[in-house]
Amino acid sequence: MLRASRRAAASVAIALVLVTTALAPGRAQRPTALSAAEPARVAVIGADYAFVQLRTTLDAGPTLFAFENRGAKRHEMSIVLLRPDVAVESLLTGDRPSVSSRAVSDSIIGLLLARPGERSGGQLYVNLVVGRTYVVICTLRDTPDAHQHADLGMVGSFRVR
Repeated sequence: MLRASRRAAASVAIALVLVTTALAPGRAQRPTALSAAEPARVAVIGADYAFVQLRTTLDAGPTLFAFENRGAKRHEMSIVLLRPDVAVESLLTGDRPSVSSRAVSDSIIGLLLARPGERSGGQLYVNLVVGRTYVVICTLRDTPDAHQHADLGMVGSFRVR
């Protein structure tokens, strides 16, 4: 009998903790960003010196980017928000300004790295802005004196609608 009453008391105590936690101010009522809108998912594939099938337009809003390297060299996927007054074509020349400079980009969104034949260990969460252009670029070099992968063609862009 004593055992049964202890179990009942323990059950009541656990139930009270659960109810109190669920009803605590700010706990259950506060929506999270992910519950408000499930992010779109974009898989970016890198090969040796190119981003393969990079989409040229994406929808505005929350977006998760993943990166997979199908090449034989180590690659990165950097995403930057291009300034409205900078043309993507200016970044495709050999005398390209640094995409991380304030003269070129409004914001450096993030960077994912992947070894040959692997996926990056994480994803980038971006709230894409309508009407803006983003640049995807790999600025790694195979050796210290080699050209950047972007110089060899590993640069692309997309516009947000």
